[in-house]
Amino acid sequence: MSDTKLLTQFVESFARLDDMFAPEGVPDELLVKQETETWETWREFPRWQPLLMETDPAELDPLYQRIGGTFPPLYERLLLSYRWLEVDLKLLRLFANPPDYDFAELSETIFADRALAEVLIPAGYVPIGRSSINYDPMCFDLNARSPAGDCPVIQFAHETILCDLRIGEQWQRWDSFRALMSEVVHLNS
Repeated sequence: MSDTKLLTQFVESFARLDDMFAPEGVPDELLVKQETETWETWREFPRWQPLLMETDPAELDPLYQRIGGTFPPLYERLLLSYRWLEVDLKLLRLFANPPDYDFAELSETIFADRALAEVLIPAGYVPIGRSSINYDPMCFDLNARSPAGDCPVIQFAHETILCDLRIGEQWQRWDSFRALMSEVVHLNS
C-alpha cells in the first residue's frame, strides 16, 4: 500500500474508532459543520474531524532539537499533512496535533509529564500517545531505527518511571509506525 493511501486510511479510521466529541474551546477549523440545524443535531454534542493542513517541515526543527532526534518518516508526514485532537484508536490514544502554524502544542504534550519526559526522552524514547486503558506511555524507540528510518513503538509501565524515575517493564507493541498504522486501519474494518 502506498504511503499516501495508508496515511489517508489511517486518518479516516479516527472517526470509525473514536466518538470524536469536540471539547469546549476546540478550534473552529476542526468542528464538523452542520448543513442545517435540526432539533436532533442541536441536542448532540459537537464533533470534530481531522483537518488536512500542510505545514512547513522546518517548523518541526524546534521539537526535533528538544527530543534530540527526528520522527519516523510516516509520522513526520502525518504531522506535516494533518491536524487533529487526541484520538482513541483503541490500541493507543494518539496525542493531538492541533491546528497551528507550528508544533508547540504537540511539543508541550510530549513534555507535559515531567517525570516521564526526563526519564524517557534522554534514553531515546519519544512519547506519541498513551495506552487506551492506562497511563502507560507509547513511545518511538529512536535507538532502533530501520534503514528506512522507521522506529518500533514501545509501551512502558508508567509506575516505575513515576515512582522510581527509571525505566521498568516495557513491551514492543509494533515493530514500526507503519505496522501500527496498518493495524489501526484494519481494526474493525
